[in-house]
Amino acid sequence: MSTSIKSYFRNFKKHKLIYGITIGGFAISLAVLVMIVSYIIEEKNVDKHFPNIDYMYRIKQADGNAQIPERMYQPILNAAPEIEKLCLLEATSVLYEYNSEKKWAKAVATNGEFIDIFSVDVIQGTTKDLLKAKTDVLITEGFAQRVFGDKNPLGEILEFGNNEKKEVRAIIADPLESSSLKYDVIFNLDQELFGSTRGFNEVTYKMLNAVFLLSSGTGSAETEAKIMEILKPYEGYDETLLNVQPFKDIYFDLKGDNDLFNHANLNMIKLLSWIAIIILVLAVFNYINLTTALNSERHKEICIRKTTGAKRETIFSQFLSESYLSCFIALLLAVGFAIIISPLFKDLFGREVNIFEALQNPQILLAVILIFVVIGGLTGALPALAASKYNAIDLLQRKVLLRNSNVRGVFNTIQLTVTLSLIIALSIITKQINFVKTKDVGFNKEFLLEVRLQGKTSDKAAVIKEKLLKYPNITDVTATHGRPFAIYSTSSGSWKKDSVEYEIDNLSVMNSDTSFLSAFGLEIVKGRNFRLTDKGQNVCIINKKTYDYLQLDDIDESEVFGSKIVGVVKDFHFKDMHQELGFIQLKYDPDNLSNLNIRISGNDIPGTLHVIKNTLKEFEPNLNFEPRFYDEWINTMYRKEENQAKAIVIYAVIALLLSSLGLLGLARFSAIRRTKEIGVRKVNGAKVREILVMLNSGFVKWVVIAFVIACPVAWYSMNRWLESFAYKTTLSWWVFVLSGILVLGISLLTVSWQSWWAATRNPVEALRYE
Repeated sequence: MSTSIKSYFRNFKKHKLIYGITIGGFAISLAVLVMIVSYIIEEKNVDKHFPNIDYMYRIKQADGNAQIPERMYQPILNAAPEIEKLCLLEATSVLYEYNSEKKWAKAVATNGEFIDIFSVDVIQGTTKDLLKAKTDVLITEGFAQRVFGDKNPLGEILEFGNNEKKEVRAIIADPLESSSLKYDVIFNLDQELFGSTRGFNEVTYKMLNAVFLLSSGTGSAETEAKIMEILKPYEGYDETLLNVQPFKDIYFDLKGDNDLFNHANLNMIKLLSWIAIIILVLAVFNYINLTTALNSERHKEICIRKTTGAKRETIFSQFLSESYLSCFIALLLAVGFAIIISPLFKDLFGREVNIFEALQNPQILLAVILIFVVIGGLTGALPALAASKYNAIDLLQRKVLLRNSNVRGVFNTIQLTVTLSLIIALSIITKQINFVKTKDVGFNKEFLLEVRLQGKTSDKAAVIKEKLLKYPNITDVTATHGRPFAIYSTSSGSWKKDSVEYEIDNLSVMNSDTSFLSAFGLEIVKGRNFRLTDKGQNVCIINKKTYDYLQLDDIDESEVFGSKIVGVVKDFHFKDMHQELGFIQLKYDPDNLSNLNIRISGNDIPGTLHVIKNTLKEFEPNLNFEPRFYDEWINTMYRKEENQAKAIVIYAVIALLLSSLGLLGLARFSAIRRTKEIGVRKVNGAKVREILVMLNSGFVKWVVIAFVIACPVAWYSMNRWLESFAYKTTLSWWVFVLSGILVLGISLLTVSWQSWWAATRNPVEALRYE
């Protein structure tokens, strides 16, 4: 063993650059792989920590709606006795006040069964009659620390919403990071801020999410049929398939991405899974490629050992032990690299990945051990078998070297194809992100900001607007309920007017005052704007697309869901670019407004924001002032695509690194194989430039083949990706050409290093052993 280690470090010193590149490249690949696999495993384990997870279900419809009428709570329990516990719940963000300071908190309203179903740990306070009174509130340990510090919060009074005072009854454990339901405080169900409503037979009823605990040994299909029978008479359930969904499936259910639970980014998980698989394959084969390339130059050493009586098993054992030593060093470096680069992945993953915790995960630990055993074995066994079976004379005369160079070339072509495809994909994704960010949205988004009306400002929109307009750097103000890109309400259905029946789906509805069109720079194409005298008249303005869809000849006496149309506005975008421009109805309702949209001149922006803040604080001293500029806000809507681009950048860099290392190994093989040819050419007067062209021409062939394969693959893949956008960029030819030129340039720079070394050697050295 000591002889093998000495031999290993002797070769390491002789070829330290190539060894460093080989082991370092493999270590970096493994580090990224560990990060990605750790993230994927953490995602797969979301909600798995609940003790009752195998018996937890929620009631859900096929269209993604997961709410039932609150009044159905007891009938469901009566009809399905196998349901041990049933909790109704809803979640939202609420404004709270303590010691004259207002902030936002994540809140859940539910009943007492929530504590048992979700196994909530009560750390401090009573466990009796929790969530019975409207004035009770349970707070998490983290929330208690942030708000109260070291003070005992039990019995303290917190003010929520509009002067709703609640007493802290208990402190509960924070929801784990691996939970799909996050909250700071919990109320009982008797809260006006929570839940939506629906009407049926002139009766309005509250809609809430429902999660229940099923008795062990009971099938969910029978329970599902019972619940469906109970809900059948209610509007929306008679024609919609209802199902009982295992709670462990909620996190990966994208149809419910508007419910109260967090959901996985499945596209990112799929992308990272493919990245992990291909990085592993490329890293492994590239490591084997370079390791065997290094070992192939040890023909003299092997020849001497064979001549002095070394057995085949001895040579095999030496190669194997050296290989495991290299692999062990690479794994140690990979752990170090993973710790160093983990902060870089925080934005991509949305959370930090703790490497030490990840390596304690049995699945990850098993994967690392398998990589060590398999890769170490392969990289040691392959060259050992190749070298040990030939006699010393053949090894000395190099008759057995490089017979698999074409196979290596094919593999490097595959690497180059992957690299080219990724660079093209990254270019098109970046191009698409820039396209949607800069596309005209139909209104002037520059120097336009929005703020939420809170507390006592909620019913003072008109007065605040009047005060703000006195400041010269504020050019326009409009109050709305909802705003473009954050619509609170939609309508679907049919109505009759003068015996003509109209029908429309997904009509976005937004309340506004008389200044909305001017503040957003929108143009009336038919009819008029709102007037102050329209108050109480139930009038509306629709966009041009809605007008065309309804095929209205004129707007006089026309209406939408009972609201009289007084104008038609030019189309503008109020949803992100994944969705086509939709239908919208602007309703004049100056008494139901929740947002201020303020256009400023652009002069002295900090001073203008200070004026807006102080004006709002005149009405609500404890206001939480969080202005948001529309242009910046719109850009944040494409963070998912930006994260995909970040992932592909990582993937492309790793693939390019591995491709370059693979080319380096192939160039080394080529230089060794053609040593005699190069020497003969130089003796006969060949110039260095001619030898460089001769050596590099073969690599250009591999890049061209990779380009031919990568272009249709990337074109098809990116066409599929762009299908998720209603508005998309073009797949420009120059993106493909520039990507090919970039990879060709990097490849030539990589192989030219070895080609230059071979071309500038003394021909006597090349020929003296021939």
